[in-house]
Amino acid sequence: MLAVFTALFLFAAGCNSPAKETATQTTDASVQASQPVQVDEKEIDTLTKEFFKNVEKLDIETCMSFFEDSPDFLSINPDGTVGDYGSLKKLNADGFSQMASFKLTPKKEAIRILSDSQVLYAFNHSQDATLKNGQKLHYENVSGTMLFTKINGAWKATFYQESASAPVVLK
Repeated sequence: MLAVFTALFLFAAGCNSPAKETATQTTDASVQASQPVQVDEKEIDTLTKEFFKNVEKLDIETCMSFFEDSPDFLSINPDGTVGDYGSLKKLNADGFSQMASFKLTPKKEAIRILSDSQVLYAFNHSQDATLKNGQKLHYENVSGTMLFTKINGAWKATFYQESASAPVVLK
């Protein structure tokens, strides 16, 4: 049960609205040296902020719309298991269903433009969740990466990875 909450909490960190603006930086010397990149960093920043807003709303359907539902999608879950789109959705839907509220606080974010069709987004947040049974959990460090690929003109996450410190039960 704790593993489900941990995984859900971590996913929510990846889907939640930032409490404050954090500066993002883009650096990729190899891409910059070889050709100008046509990706607008602000587009990715807006996309990830919208994703996190929907995590805070515990809206699994909208959160999953940011991911590419294909056999090539890959997720690395906080417990170390490997999953696909369906297993990530089920894992997080199960967790969301047990939460009454969720809040994340961004610490650091980074956007790395890899090409005109691929962008890596990395984040570190703290997270707080209140379960429907009233229990409160705090995660001091939740970090993750999302690989966004431009597919049919839209950015979709084709890879998702999350790691977190153990939760602290608050009284």
